[in-house]
This record gives sequence, C-alpha cells and structure tokens, in this order.
Amino acid sequence: MNAPGWLTALVSTLMIFVAGYSLWRLAISRAWGRATDYESDILHLAVGIAAAGLVASWARSLPRSLWTGVFIAGAVYFAVRTYLTWSDRAVRGELLAQTGCCAVLVYMFLAGVAPTTIQGSTAGQYTMAGMGDGMILDQTITYPAIGLIFVVALCFYAVAVLNGIAPLRTEGGESTSTLMLAPRSVDVCRIVIVLVLAYAILTKLV
Repeated sequence: MNAPGWLTALVSTLMIFVAGYSLWRLAISRAWGRATDYESDILHLAVGIAAAGLVASWARSLPRSLWTGVFIAGAVYFAVRTYLTWSDRAVRGELLAQTGCCAVLVYMFLAGVAPTTIQGSTAGQYTMAGMGDGMILDQTITYPAIGLIFVVALCFYAVAVLNGIAPLRTEGGESTSTLMLAPRSVDVCRIVIVLVLAYAILTKLV
C-alpha cells in the first residue's frame, strides 16, 4: 500500500521529536539534579534518527551500512548486559527489550525497509504508472515472514509497556518522581518507537 503523505510526515516527525526529546533529557538531567536512564535515552536518540530515515527520504542521515553496524553493536552490548544481569529481574526485561529493538533495526536495514521512490513513504510493491508501460517497481522487504513476526512482537510489547505505566514507588511508598526525570515519558517514547517500527515494516508487507 501507499501511505498518505501526511501520515509519512507525521510518523517521521514523531521520530525526530523522540530523538530530540532524548537528547534534551541527556543534556538537562544533571543540570536539574535528576537521574535518567542514559542507556535508554541514547538508544532512543539513535532509533529516532534512524527510524525517521526509514520512513521519509528527507530524514535520511547516515548510510544504511553505518546504521546497521551501529545497531549490531547495540544488540551485542545489550545482549551482554542482559547475560551479566540475568538474575536481576528488575532490569532483565528492559535489557531484553533493548536488545530486541536493536535486532529489529538491524533486520529493517538489511531487509530493505526504506522510503518508497514513488511518494517518499515506506509503502507498497507496485504502483500503476498510468497507461502504457505498466508499473513502477517499489521493492518489498526480504524475509517478510520475519518482518511479520517482528510486527506482532512489537505490538504486544507496546501493549505491555502501556499496561505497565504507573507511578514509581520506593520501598517506603514515597514516589521517586522527584528523583527521576519524567520516567513515564520514557515509556511513552518506547510505545511511539515500537509502533513506528511496526508501521514501517507493515507498509512494506501489504
């Protein structure tokens, strides 16, 4: 399918916003005397910039091969972190999710998820080129079954994150929101990211 131009612009802008917000968190947290999850913020910064370029041509930044290397390194890093902290259930789930996010990005870059050459969106395989010569080819991704599995997993993860959003509490019951910098906004960024990644894959599958 061909995604409407306004939807492509909205999705890519959301990714740029997520990247900018993550960069702002990294820059302002110490000045405000708040703690932040540097690993998540750095990952969201990279994913936001990379995913925007997968959706819209105007948002392309680094070459695909370089982005692939970045997320391969990220997947290895988070996989090692997961192995080393496997007994800590408090961080294990998040590290697994970050490993999976990097793996999805690696798949997307290797499988050919990219803005279409037809209207600048990630969509469709063939579009009619008017009367006469037939069609313009807009290539789909390779290994579509893997892409579909990732889409389902991303949607389930988005629901899980949404269901888990709640005020953080200390052991004494006092809110930790005064210590962490807007922790629930990070979960919102996670939801936006996984839905955009699912969207980018789906528009190449259907």
